[in-house]
Amino acid sequence: MSQQYPCTWKQCATCAFWIGPRDCDYFGQYAIVSSGTVEGRCGILSGGWKGQKRQACAQCSDWQKWPVLR
Repeated sequence: MSQQYPCTWKQCATCAFWIGPRDCDYFGQYAIVSSGTVEGRCGILSGGWKGQKRQACAQCSDWQKWPVLR
């Protein structure tokens, strides 16, 4: 079952830096992943999570909205 994250939630699935398998709904309101535990890498250029594996449900203070979302 897939997991949806609203564009207002500051989690990795909705972050511009997260490099993982995700889609966006038709209206740009949700990031959709196969589950909250799916992993991706943090693509931030500097910071504590740079290059680290992160679950879609994780959070950090460097979050920036994924540009695909409205």
